[in-house]
Amino acid sequence: MNYYRFIMKLTKRIIFTQGGKGGVGKTEVVLSLIPWFRSKGIEPSLLDFDIENSKKSGLQNFYPEAQKLDVHAEGALDRFLDICDDDKTQIIIADLGSGAGIATYHWFDDIYDDAHELGIQFTSIGVTTDDAGAVQSNLKWATHLQDRVEYLIVLNEFRQSGCNFEYWHGVPAVEEFIEKLNPTVITMKSRLQELQAEMRNHSTTLQQIINREAEIPYFNKTRNRVRATAYQRDLFAGFEKASNILLPTIK
Repeated sequence: MNYYRFIMKLTKRIIFTQGGKGGVGKTEVVLSLIPWFRSKGIEPSLLDFDIENSKKSGLQNFYPEAQKLDVHAEGALDRFLDICDDDKTQIIIADLGSGAGIATYHWFDDIYDDAHELGIQFTSIGVTTDDAGAVQSNLKWATHLQDRVEYLIVLNEFRQSGCNFEYWHGVPAVEEFIEKLNPTVITMKSRLQELQAEMRNHSTTLQQIINREAEIPYFNKTRNRVRATAYQRDLFAGFEKASNILLPTIK
């Protein structure tokens, strides 16, 4: 289905990663979220607020069309609202870097009520590994944002296939978060670290490997294309599960 058919009746949705603990895989999630939207005929606007990831791992390195912005610069987050003026853009995706919390919280306090009145919806993507600090970072963001956003939480197995996420499951503070704010929770399976490192070193996405668009011969090996396809397929299945908080809604 091409969602542009309903363009005059769709709300705007701003999707952003929680700029908490670094290195948990926020950008990896976004790198697959973009082609998922494109597979549905939706072209999202891309913002890269992660100024610390300026060399190899920032969103703009993988998608050059992403606008690079400093979240701490005056008025930077208002770029969200500027893009909403474009009638052709229904989805805005932003990758926030670590340390973006205070600026984002203040911005929400200032603009949320008026933005909500205009029909703008917000989805916050939190990513956690099996690490107590990563879990607490997600809970901290939820404490500030409350029910003003909808939550997609990605449990990243990272290097631990079949990880049990002991700092997530059965933890009272997490259970309270789930009961109160009803996040959609999906899992990102562990990846072959050699492949992951090469993808970062050469600014290559899973989609490029799948499409044979990567120039490096390593990525065209059958085993790597098979792995890339499996990783992307699993994430796409998770995004489908969360489609009600990712896709624009019809007014």
